[in-house]
Amino acid sequence: MARKHKRPKAEWTRRAASLLGTVVMGALAIAGGSLIQARLSAAAPDAVIGLGAGRPASPSLAGVVVTITGPRTIVSEQTETLQVAVSAPGGEITETRVEWQSRPAGASSWNTVETLRLDSGGRASARVSPWKGTEYRAVVRGRAKSVVASAPFPVTTRPAGEPVVRPKGAAEPSVPAFADPALRPRAAGSGASPVVSQIPGPVWERMAGVSFDEDCPVRREDLRYVQVNYWGFDGYRYRGEIIVHASIAGQTEAIFTDLYRLRYPIRQMRLIDDFGKDPVKGADDYASMNADNTSGFNCRYVDGRESQRVLSPHAGGTAIDINPWENPFQAKTGIFPHPSYMERSRPHRAILDGPESPAVQAFESRGLRWGGRWHERDYHHFEMPDVAQQERK
Repeated sequence: MARKHKRPKAEWTRRAASLLGTVVMGALAIAGGSLIQARLSAAAPDAVIGLGAGRPASPSLAGVVVTITGPRTIVSEQTETLQVAVSAPGGEITETRVEWQSRPAGASSWNTVETLRLDSGGRASARVSPWKGTEYRAVVRGRAKSVVASAPFPVTTRPAGEPVVRPKGAAEPSVPAFADPALRPRAAGSGASPVVSQIPGPVWERMAGVSFDEDCPVRREDLRYVQVNYWGFDGYRYRGEIIVHASIAGQTEAIFTDLYRLRYPIRQMRLIDDFGKDPVKGADDYASMNADNTSGFNCRYVDGRESQRVLSPHAGGTAIDINPWENPFQAKTGIFPHPSYMERSRPHRAILDGPESPAVQAFESRGLRWGGRWHERDYHHFEMPDVAQQERK
C-alpha cells in the first residue's frame, strides 16, 4: 500500500488565508456597489421639484427657483406676455433654456408648448393667448434628470364677446350632460373660418343609422359637412358643425359668416345625431330642439306629421334650424320645443323678431325662406323654396 504524503502545515495556512480574503473582498464589493447605487439614485430624482416641494434638488439645480409674473386676467384669445425668471445661489444661472407648459384649468396633465431661451440674467418671456381658464408653468431640466418647475400660474379670461342676458322669467332649455355647452370645441382660426368638405369617415359613422338611412332621398355624396366659428351665449367663440345639401353649402358658409360678423349668438351647433335616434325616423329632433341646438340635415318626417310619413325638407339637407328654444315652432299640435319665447317682444338677442332682422336677412338674402312668415309660425326654420316640399316642418 502506498503511503499518503502530508502537506506542510504552512501551506494549509496560506490557502485558508487566501480563501478568506476572497470572501471578504466579495462582500465589500457587494456592499460598496449597493452604496454607490443608492447615492446615484438619490442624485437622480424622477419627480418634478416644485417650489416648496420639500425634496432636495440634485447638485446641478440645488437652490434654483423658477417664477412667473404677468397679468392674471386676459380677454379671451387676445395675446399677452408673461415673464419667466430663473434664479440660483450666487446668481449663477447654468441652464439656458426652460420648457413652457400649459393646461386647461382643472386638468391634471401638462402640455409642453415651446422651449424658451433664457437671457444672461435668467429671464425669458412667453406670449400667451388663452381661450378660457388656463394654467402655465416653466420647467428647468438639469443634469442627472433633475427638474425644477415654477408654481402653476393661473390665468382667467373674460369673453371677447358680449354674453346674452336671459330675460326675467324666461325658461331655460333642458340640456343633457353630454351636450353641455361648456364642452363645445373652441373656435379655430380668426373670424368665422368656414370650411366646407365632403363628409369625413368619422362623421359619417356618427350619422349612419341615425340621421341617415337607406330610405333617404339623398346619398352621402349629395351632402356636405360645414364647420364654422360662432359666438356662444356666454360671449366666447366656438367651433360649430352642420350637415347640408351640397347645393346650399356655399350659402350656408356665407350665412354663418354673416352671423359671426353680426355677433348673433348661437347656444350650440352640433350634429343632430348626438341626440340619439328618433323612434319613428331619423335623429331625435325633439331632443335637439329641447337642447337649443342649431342643425341641418336629418332624414325625418315633419314634426307633428309623423303618422302621415311626410318627409321634412331637412331630409333633403335643404333646411336649417337655428336657436329653436328662443324661436319656437307654432304647430297645430302644439308649440315646440317650449312656449316661453312665443312672446316675440322678449328682449333676447337670439330672437329672430321679424323679416328685417339682420340675422333673418343673412338667410333670406341667400335664397332661404324663413318659416316665421308662414301661417303656422316656424321661427327657427329656414329652407330653400325651389326644392322645398309642399309640406313644411
